[in-house]
Amino acid sequence: MFLYWDWPYVLVEAGPEQALTWRTGGHMRHGRGTLPDLFFPADRSWLVSALWDDTWTCVGGPTPVIHALERNHVANARQVRPGEDALPPGLVRE
Repeated sequence: MFLYWDWPYVLVEAGPEQALTWRTGGHMRHGRGTLPDLFFPADRSWLVSALWDDTWTCVGGPTPVIHALERNHVANARQVRPGEDALPPGLVRE
């Protein structure tokens, strides 16, 4: 499968316990975390994407989920519409 500027991805079906064992040494992004770069439930009702070279995480899901994230100050979330650049305000692409 190709996503994000035609980069190749391998999709693997696994449960949370399995996915958390794949990166025991930390995530490539800042050496922290063990979650996959892209994950979603089997019903595809939401997704989380954290590209290795980005400093932010994208979440897609139903409107109530997105609005709840926007209200949570810890999440520091903002809604991005289809076709809009997800780059957070103040950051520039290299």
